[in-house]
Amino acid sequence: MKLSSIIRLGLRQFAAGVLSVLALGILNRVMKIEMGLDLGLVGLVIGAHYFAAPIAIPLGHRSDAYPIRGLHRTPYILAGTAVTALATAAAPFVALWMEAQNGGAVAAAVAVLNFLALGAGMYTAGTAYLSLIADLAPEDERGKAISIVWSMMMMGILAGVLLGVGALNAYSPAHLIRLFLIVAFGVAGFTVLAVWGQERPGGASPSAVSTRQAIALLSARQPRLFFAFLASGILFLFLQQVVLEPFGGDIFGMSIRQTTLFNAYQMIGVLAGMAAAGAWLSRRWGHKRTAGLGLVLASLSFLLLGLSSLYEIAPLLAPAIMLMGLGMGFFNVGGLALMMGMSTAGRNGIFMGAWTLAQAVANGIASVGGGYLHDVALRLLGSEPAAYASVFLLEAAGLLATILLLSAVSQREFHAEAAARLAPA
Repeated sequence: MKLSSIIRLGLRQFAAGVLSVLALGILNRVMKIEMGLDLGLVGLVIGAHYFAAPIAIPLGHRSDAYPIRGLHRTPYILAGTAVTALATAAAPFVALWMEAQNGGAVAAAVAVLNFLALGAGMYTAGTAYLSLIADLAPEDERGKAISIVWSMMMMGILAGVLLGVGALNAYSPAHLIRLFLIVAFGVAGFTVLAVWGQERPGGASPSAVSTRQAIALLSARQPRLFFAFLASGILFLFLQQVVLEPFGGDIFGMSIRQTTLFNAYQMIGVLAGMAAAGAWLSRRWGHKRTAGLGLVLASLSFLLLGLSSLYEIAPLLAPAIMLMGLGMGFFNVGGLALMMGMSTAGRNGIFMGAWTLAQAVANGIASVGGGYLHDVALRLLGSEPAAYASVFLLEAAGLLATILLLSAVSQREFHAEAAARLAPA
């Protein structure tokens, strides 16, 4: 696979990185601090997009079986991106309406529906996109492709931080709307550039399987174990995703600019971890050990964040967040390489849909659960520092427990089970 093709594919992930900063690094902060909405409600609205993920498996299966004009992946990517861009453009308007209605039920319901639409577009495009990478990249080149493409997503997150800092240095509704409209157009444009012409029509078609066979493939022991590992790892890595920026504002009185820079600290760590893992660590240690090391480092980072909250130690923030990013970088390369290995030729759409669903459900629970966990802890403990620390310390413990699931995952057993379940009766 040509390097230029991999870099071009990465443009889609670059745009996705920018978009993630808007929703999880800026809009959550603005809705909680500037608009005065409850963090639990903020988490519910923004986290709603993850619960559109169940469409990933049937649409992944459909992209395997039903090409459009000879293309199995590209039309699904473009259709999903169009829906994503429209919902992104609408997001600031529904947030401002929620503020005007003081978080009223009707406005909140409309906001949830908008983020569900955003998720439907994201997971339609994302499942087909992962399948396209698995289709195009030979087995021995997937680590390189993953490292480059996901590094471009991290660069997109850094670009989103810079864009957000510049656009919202002084918050106003007009600035918020302008920022989201710019990113909506960018997501659409970069995605078209990323995938147009990459997939060859009339090439080797993925071999379709029946619905019964698809269910049999996904219900075997190893797919269930890997699903649980992915879901657990993502859940405990991202419980902080709607909590971290409000944490900086509530505990340390930081500005939007300062808390948005948390994303930059994290991405410095992520890029360093992905560079090290992609260049040599994953090949030398193997994908499982690399992912496990990432879980250990991230667990340590959450322990440090918990201590910084309890004792209000501001100097711990930047190094702890960078360590979190380093762990995420190792986990990304190791986990994604495992993910693409936990598939079979011609059926990438089915498995990528399942693994996408695992990540999305875990992200959704994390997004909603992090905010509500904070709110419940605050009511029980009566202290903001203790409430935020509860979230971080739970993450530290959960990531260590996830290593036990990882130890039971085996690609060899996975392929043996797949072969057995697809064998003629």
